Amino acid sequence: MITIPYLTALTTYFSYGLLFAFGQFRDLFRKIFDWWSANNLQGYASICLGLEDFYVRRLYLRIQYCFGRLIASAPDAWFDVVERYSNDNNKTLKRATNITRCLNLGSYNYLGTTVLHTDLEECVAKFVGKSAAVVFGMGYVTNSTILPVLIGKGGLIISDSLNHNSIVKGAQGSGATIRVFSHNTPPHLEEVLREQIAEGQPRTHRPWKKIIVVVEGIYRMEGELCKLPEITAICKKYKAYIYLDEAHSIGAVGKTGRGVCELLGVDPADVDVMMGTFTKSFGSCGGYIAGSKELIQYLKYTCPAHLYANINLTTSCSTDYICHRSYS
Repeated sequence: MITIPYLTALTTYFSYGLLFAFGQFRDLFRKIFDWWSANNLQGYASICLGLEDFYVRRLYLRIQYCFGRLIASAPDAWFDVVERYSNDNNKTLKRATNITRCLNLGSYNYLGTTVLHTDLEECVAKFVGKSAAVVFGMGYVTNSTILPVLIGKGGLIISDSLNHNSIVKGAQGSGATIRVFSHNTPPHLEEVLREQIAEGQPRTHRPWKKIIVVVEGIYRMEGELCKLPEITAICKKYKAYIYLDEAHSIGAVGKTGRGVCELLGVDPADVDVMMGTFTKSFGSCGGYIAGSKELIQYLKYTCPAHLYANINLTTSCSTDYICHRSYS
């Protein structure tokens, strides 16, 4: 845990407070001016209240140039940035004649995966003990878009009652039947599995096309470790797949930071789908799915989060950390 110096925290809050105060004073004078001037919209309510766009008007406009950069080339690893200037406090930006060659650290590019992403995926797979991996630009999206690809109508998802909202939304969007077992209670999981296998699909009572049990490595609000050895044994017994979310456990537990499998002595081969994020222990952004080569190839061809979205290049800063832990 990183401790922020009191002086840094206080000066930061003071700066925000100062900007807010000056913005409020300027809004007050604007209201007085508008009241004094003629109003051609008598009887109409204001489309936008003062505080609704306060951040944009008084804070963001002053730094918008930092985020809205104009480029004059393809959004590749390197691109040409057009310099701009403003004569009205950044309300409008005018194009200058200078063009600067810059490194792209975060831009949409649908033309393919970079070498850095491939290196990161290989490092992730080796780190968690799987054959292959695929990385995504956001951890929440990783869960919410992967589950609908893995399972659909005629399938059964058995989810821990305290699973993260991203898992819940992914399960709901899959079209599969959803059943919940008591939080971190293997006996109840076995009871639900046995009952559902015996009953089969609703109405038709046909066998389930697929059964996936979804758990987390460490439950974020409770700080509680998943009883993975017992759950793994039950899933093996009933031929159910295991989906393990390690957003809060990967990099944090285990002798070398490889998560709950390492900590609890579970063979990664016994976990079919291993999900994790870079936003916690790795101090970066994005998420990943690790599994068999066949699974990862299938996900790359079918998952919308991979096909229709970009992968932020800042995710690759996790590579050094993961590779260091993998090879040391």
